[in-house]
Amino acid sequence: MKAKKAGKSTAKSTARSKAKSGAKSEEGYFEVTEAEYQASLAKGLDEESLLKPGRHKFIRGGFKKMHPDYDPKTAKVKISMYLDQDILNFFRARAAEPHAAPYQTQINQALREFMERSAGVVTIRRAALLEDEEFIVAVAGLVQTRLSSADKSKRKAA
Repeated sequence: MKAKKAGKSTAKSTARSKAKSGAKSEEGYFEVTEAEYQASLAKGLDEESLLKPGRHKFIRGGFKKMHPDYDPKTAKVKISMYLDQDILNFFRARAAEPHAAPYQTQINQALREFMERSAGVVTIRRAALLEDEEFIVAVAGLVQTRLSSADKSKRKAA
């Protein structure tokens, strides 16, 4: 567990509200109590990595300001997962071939290809539905039924 998250569940986090505009404030505060700090120390977390007791100011969206070139498509994230042994063997064997990419890169590439193909299928299905006259008529009927039900509920309430 990272130290900054140690008191998160019970810590009070307040943000200056812009209630009139409905927008979220970029500034907020994170409060760590002495009890939360001591509990984190008791769990063996390093004192240097913990937020000290008190109120700490944070800025929402600070990561994006500090890293404007961040692209989630190219950022690598370390994870731990279980794969079937035969799948791992397959990609490791491919990686052992001359001039081949490492097996992790090949697995990532295979997952990306699947993701991009799947996204395309969804787009094609949506486009096909929008061209399907029977579908449009059916949706229009459902919308009309729900609107008339809502009108009846409003009339009963009044």
